[in-house]
Amino acid sequence: MAIPYRLPLGACFLMLTACAASPSVPLVDIENTSKSDVHDTSDTDDVAVTLTTAIDVSVPPPYRKQVEYAQIEGLSLFREDRAAWLATDAVVAAGIVDRHRSMATGWLAQQQDADGRIWNVAFTAKDGEQGVAYADVHVDLAASEPIISTQENTPPRRLSGWEEVLTYARIAFSKKEWLRCADTYNPSTQVFVDEGRKYVVVRMLPAQLKPDHLPMGGFHRFKIPMFEGESVDHFAQTSSCIDIDTSALDTNESFGMTLTTTSAPTEFDVFTSLSYRRPHYVITDAGSWLVENGKIRWLSEPKETP
Repeated sequence: MAIPYRLPLGACFLMLTACAASPSVPLVDIENTSKSDVHDTSDTDDVAVTLTTAIDVSVPPPYRKQVEYAQIEGLSLFREDRAAWLATDAVVAAGIVDRHRSMATGWLAQQQDADGRIWNVAFTAKDGEQGVAYADVHVDLAASEPIISTQENTPPRRLSGWEEVLTYARIAFSKKEWLRCADTYNPSTQVFVDEGRKYVVVRMLPAQLKPDHLPMGGFHRFKIPMFEGESVDHFAQTSSCIDIDTSALDTNESFGMTLTTTSAPTEFDVFTSLSYRRPHYVITDAGSWLVENGKIRWLSEPKETP
């Protein structure tokens, strides 16, 4: 199977302005709704993101595609998360959030370039039945110091067709029943293209609320097809909550965890390794793995049980 890549929405904003008037769907029905019932998004280009990572020679052939996907998406998630909190700090400091708090619904962070270093973070709201963005923050992570440009939209701009779809998905799946391992979750909602077919992928990331406690469980991925013939795929990283207490670890000390839901580390393992700046070991039915600095290495086959 081809690796699915994010579809940058920066090139789609102008093309999709006409879609904003299309009929919307109830939030609770989005996973059972066909692409044509949501918005006409057929005029978008399939833009393949060129962000790539090298795969370590240790990774066995059956897992190389999975590892490639994990490294690409884990790095993108890390950059997206950083862009989102920098943008949030900017709009809060400018008082923009306070002026729109009563109608605010969240944010959408969208990759704007092939390298995944430039992002637009739209802060969304409801104006009656219409989805709008009351602010857009441009975040450039390419420089040694991020460059942040904040624009308050007066009046708030209408969301594009894809932005509306992403907002529906974000809200709908945040309300579903799934293992929650933190009081606060940060959503990631993206459009992906896989072999010419479009998907919306919603990820739920538990927020780190204490500096010495690192959430390692409770990560979720929902893959929603924007065409007929496939159902929503829900992947849960763990079946229970895992929380690492770093107060008992040395600065550079690593830790380990066992995963029963996957044979190779996922984008969530790469994301946490980059975010927490710590290597960690992962044990699966395929053996032991090391995740460090955004890279995945296979260490050994699984031990035989007596």
